[in-house]
Amino acid sequence: MKKDKISTRGIILSTVLIALVSGCRSNDDYNKLGMAGSKYIDAVNLLLEEAADTRINLSSEQILANDRGTVSINDAEYNKFSNSDREGLKEINRIIEHNLLLKRYFSLLQELANSDAPQKAEAEIERVAENLIQLGKVIDGDGTTTTASSTLGSGVNFIVKLQIRAALKQELEKRGKLISNELKIQEEALQKINSRLLQQKRLLSQLQENRLVVRSITASIPIGNEDGWIAIRQKVIKTNVMSEKFNNASLALSDFRKIFESFLEGKSDLAAINNFLVEVESFTKLISERK
Repeated sequence: MKKDKISTRGIILSTVLIALVSGCRSNDDYNKLGMAGSKYIDAVNLLLEEAADTRINLSSEQILANDRGTVSINDAEYNKFSNSDREGLKEINRIIEHNLLLKRYFSLLQELANSDAPQKAEAEIERVAENLIQLGKVIDGDGTTTTASSTLGSGVNFIVKLQIRAALKQELEKRGKLISNELKIQEEALQKINSRLLQQKRLLSQLQENRLVVRSITASIPIGNEDGWIAIRQKVIKTNVMSEKFNNASLALSDFRKIFESFLEGKSDLAAINNFLVEVESFTKLISERK
């Protein structure tokens, strides 16, 4: 009986200590943060794919426009366009690769929040964090290394949940600033790409309108498929108008870093994360409708 009392007292004491270490956040809070991070990265990668497609489509329209001009495109001129596109795609691919590691981090955060054995997820997080640092240096030329480790034992289910919560809190304390720095690197790269993307979309729309709409209606030969011409004109003009809407929606993605940093400071709550998830869903839907 005495041993049972000591055992019970020990469990209660462990519970109190772990609760104090883990703070007020629930496992679901961390799970939702991980979910928001993963969906944010998916949306950003859709934006980057759109940037890659727009770049290639624009250069193709420019090649055609130049070829219709006074000087036709030769091999050397064509290669200039293609080499420029390849370099631009390399930049985009580096950010996508960086994003995949960020997504893996947030997925592991979710895994840790729903786990009953934190050690495996923590070991994987350590490896992902190191790779993030290296890729961040490639994109930005700087990186901050933070290394530490924490191992927690196991016990009854309630204590295990508290241990997981403590592990989550310790993980964000250990690497929160690193992830925030990586998000900032990504955010700055995206701002440049997004600004360039808006300009490219406007120019692309103008070139497509000239090639697909204006040339057809001003040609000496009457348009054969009038309904087809109307459909093409509608699509081209709507693309130009939608570019602004697309740009505004993509700007909302930059809110995630602020939400993440507020979460680290204990300020942001589930409502803020849920609102952000709605913004991400709207952006993803807008991208899908444009395909």
